[in-house]
Amino acid sequence: MSEPRHQGDTKTFGELTFAEQAKSITASINDLQSAIEHHISNAPDSTETRRKCNDQIQRLLNRLLDNR
Repeated sequence: MSEPRHQGDTKTFGELTFAEQAKSITASINDLQSAIEHHISNAPDSTETRRKCNDQIQRLLNRLLDNR
């Protein structure tokens, strides 16, 4: 079995340069957006699920703003 691509070439987040950290954060945000959109589109009550997801994102934003 072949070794997964990039498996031996990984760094912790703290080992990344500032630019690499920014790219990683952007990728994580984009992945989160896609996951939330998929979750909402497959929810039995998409309106309620959208509200709950929006509330979760707002709590995250509030925590980030409080930690300045």
